[in-house]
Amino acid sequence: MKWYNSIFTKVTILFAFALVGLGAFSFYSIQTQTANEHLELQRKYNQFIITINQIIRYGGDIALIDEYLKELNFKIVNNPKIQQDLLAELNPDFNGITAKFLHDNDIVYILVQTPQKITLYRDSFRESLHNSYILTFVAFCVVLFLYILIIKALIPLRSLRKAVQHFDQDHINASCIVAQNDEIGELSLEFDNAFRKIEALNQSRQLFLRAIMHELKTPITKGRIVAEMIENAIQQKRLISVFQRLNHLIDDFAKIEEMSSNNYHLSKDTYPFAQILQRVFENLLIDTTTRDFPIDCPDVSVDVYVDFDIFCLAIKNLIDNALKYKTHGKVIIQIEDDQIAVKNLAQPFPRPIEEYFLPFFKNDKNPQSKGLGLGLYIIKNTIERQGLQLLYAYEEGYHIFRIKGAILSHET
Repeated sequence: MKWYNSIFTKVTILFAFALVGLGAFSFYSIQTQTANEHLELQRKYNQFIITINQIIRYGGDIALIDEYLKELNFKIVNNPKIQQDLLAELNPDFNGITAKFLHDNDIVYILVQTPQKITLYRDSFRESLHNSYILTFVAFCVVLFLYILIIKALIPLRSLRKAVQHFDQDHINASCIVAQNDEIGELSLEFDNAFRKIEALNQSRQLFLRAIMHELKTPITKGRIVAEMIENAIQQKRLISVFQRLNHLIDDFAKIEEMSSNNYHLSKDTYPFAQILQRVFENLLIDTTTRDFPIDCPDVSVDVYVDFDIFCLAIKNLIDNALKYKTHGKVIIQIEDDQIAVKNLAQPFPRPIEEYFLPFFKNDKNPQSKGLGLGLYIIKNTIERQGLQLLYAYEEGYHIFRIKGAILSHET
């Protein structure tokens, strides 16, 4: 899985945007609040200066000004730098009483000058920005806490995924229960219940199939023994071949079951295609020496890289279907470049070929339709399981099934 498809990545990106957005909003809010407070303080202290000037105009002395400023929570301080800055803005030749204020960071100073002395006052008021900083800090902590909480809640998903992967790899005894009282914990419990049910179904299916195959093998073996006692050589040979085919059918059934349950392990190697056909003809009980041999075989030497058993099973089913449903003529097996083709003359399929590849598909309109409807499904799965490709075409009255990817070399 790509990293950008991970839910952890998406949650991280979401919270990263949330933090960036919160930071931008907090910065803008604090800057706006600071500008508004500075403007308000400017108006406020301008009014203080106007009041002090009115006190001076109406004959008030320095004691009255000192009392007024102390009522406003101003205190006398000694700050030579601020005092020097304010004095630089005043007229040194002025002999009356004058006042000036300076806003330095979050502190406001008012300097009152008389011919006798210079007094510097400082306001004890502080801007309320620290509340904004605290709120911003708390908001950041809440977002981070929620992020950690969500990631911590999602981490068990990785354990759940590994448990499902182990189950898929036949480690069916692995538990996937997450000790968590939320939806993920409930999901893990449901997965675990499903695993246990699937495990029980697999065991019952395997027991059932083994019992069936055992029960079938027993009468076949007994029938084979009885056939050996028949004195007529021709009848004996026919009966033995019938029991052999039944035995091969049971073996094929076992392989199909293993493939359907993903328990079949491929064993691919190089084989002559003629050897494949020989095994197929033996399983189909077809005598290749008779004049009315119903199959037209290729006269080329071809090597194929396949799993011998299930490739024989696929070719056998292809030829068996072609023989069963052909209208006339022979079944043709051809080598077409890098493809193995099986052809037979017959009417076109009444439905799309994709439907015939489905399991248990049966054409009820066709009176020749027999069996469980697994033929083409088995062929397709056994071919694709080996990494090969099954192609189909209907050309000039022929049904043509082509197997692509099996041929290694070919000599005419």
